[in-house]
Amino acid sequence: MKRLLKHWPSFSLAVFAAVALSGAACGGGNDNNGTATPKAGGTAAPAVTKVAIPAGVEKNGVTDTEIKIGTLLPMSNTVATAWGVPLSNGMKAYFDYINDQGGIYGRKLTLDVGDSQYVGPVSSEAARSLVEQDKVFAVMGGLGTDAQAAVYKYLQEQAVPDMFLLTGETEFTEPIASTRFAFLVDYFDEGKILGQYIGKTYPGKKLGILAQNDDFGKEGEQGLKAGVEGANMTIAATQYYDATQNDVTAQMQRLQADGVDVVGFYGMPAQAAGGIKAARTTLNWDVPFLITGVDAAQIVGALAGYDNIQGTVTVSFGHQSDQTDIPGVAKYQEILAKYTSAKPDSISLTGYSLAEAMVNVLIQAGPDLTRSGFLAAAESVCKFNASTGIAPMSLSPTDHRWNQAEVFVKATGTTTDTFSWVPFGDVIAFESTKDCAVPTPPPDATKQPHTGG
Repeated sequence: MKRLLKHWPSFSLAVFAAVALSGAACGGGNDNNGTATPKAGGTAAPAVTKVAIPAGVEKNGVTDTEIKIGTLLPMSNTVATAWGVPLSNGMKAYFDYINDQGGIYGRKLTLDVGDSQYVGPVSSEAARSLVEQDKVFAVMGGLGTDAQAAVYKYLQEQAVPDMFLLTGETEFTEPIASTRFAFLVDYFDEGKILGQYIGKTYPGKKLGILAQNDDFGKEGEQGLKAGVEGANMTIAATQYYDATQNDVTAQMQRLQADGVDVVGFYGMPAQAAGGIKAARTTLNWDVPFLITGVDAAQIVGALAGYDNIQGTVTVSFGHQSDQTDIPGVAKYQEILAKYTSAKPDSISLTGYSLAEAMVNVLIQAGPDLTRSGFLAAAESVCKFNASTGIAPMSLSPTDHRWNQAEVFVKATGTTTDTFSWVPFGDVIAFESTKDCAVPTPPPDATKQPHTGG
């Protein structure tokens, strides 16, 4: 299994610790003043595949009263249901909120959940069912690189809008396909942001890296190293672990023996927590940790031990689910409570935020809804302020990545009730689409229900 989400819910520690989930990779860059820099290969404009939309499928899933939207999420037979279920709760709650106010231009939103079980073959079957039987208008929020890798070419061939993927793998947006958009910050950008923080906070010190031995870990390692360039830091050799390996004590011992002053970690929550716990309790080593945003979740604090994880730093692409001083987060909690029995957490907040993005594009696409018009509306998004976001979002024909901003968060609180990832510092924005014009809204757009703008 590859890419998961930026935030993880609290669930059975025994179940979580027993299963090591692996990550996947992304690319990109962020220079020292927060502007985007290209990956190796130069500054040429990104390649774009323009997908033709046959006239016969332009309005698939659209009637006078309904818009059918599908999603591919793990809903059974995998520990990843701990992500699939709350994601679907957040999506459905937001759509129910919109529907109770009359829908978009009089059309109610129907969410068809395809159970991917987080594996490619099952995801492929579920995608075919959504497209060929349910005849959905679009698919949104596909979770996991392996599951998405099994379906993205099929969805492209079928000219189905494949929106806001919950995977950071660059193969889905490099080259760009006109029907496909990603939701998450890529790992190189994120790693570089963390590396820049390390370089500024620990100048002259020795950085050690613990990384998962796959594309996910190595992309993060690449970003960390790029971030500390010019910071007068020594980088110790990276210690790797296999995705199925839960115990990383030996790797931590080697980093300690190398005289490392600060650890950068790129891997999954079980190993992040295990590495921190081993350092503190087994090795009696109070080394600072900087970890990937994948691990900015309550479960990591619980597994590591709240006392052990105090002060650990990572990043987040949005507000936290407990930041009720943010009006959009307070609204999310209100809507979630009204339409579900679920408790607020960062996973359902991600689903909610993704559904808000879909609604914004549907509003801009106008009452005469077609797939072509919807995709054009997505590429016209300019400085959209999501209700739970930390920076305006923009897209373009050469920029299909929704979130391109992050903020630092720090592990704070020593009990289940008080533990949180608390934001600090300024938002770091690296928006690729800099020169855009806010599109003229369709007639009656302002009358449509929404929460962002």
